[in-house]
Amino acid sequence: MIARKIVYIGHFNQESLAVMYDITRKTEITGVVKAIGENQIELDLEGDASMIKLIQHQIERRVKSFIKDKTVTPIPYANFIGVTLLN
Repeated sequence: MIARKIVYIGHFNQESLAVMYDITRKTEITGVVKAIGENQIELDLEGDASMIKLIQHQIERRVKSFIKDKTVTPIPYANFIGVTLLN
C-alpha cells in the first residue's frame, strides 16, 4: 500500500473534474480529489500501487485535452475513508 499526491495542471472545467472524481470513486480507492481553481486538480490517493497507476491512465485517457502537466509525489498516509471531492 502506498500514498501519492498526483497534481494535474491544465485548464479544467466542472465536467473534467467530475470525470476525474468518478474514475477515482469507481476504482474503490481512498483519498481526496481537490479542485484548486481552474488550472490545478490534486488527487491524494492511498492504496495499491497498481490501482493508483490505473487511475492515472484512465484519467489521462479520458481528459487528455485538459491536461498540460502532471507531477506525482509520495505523501504520508492520512487514513482516508472513501473518496471525498473538495471543490
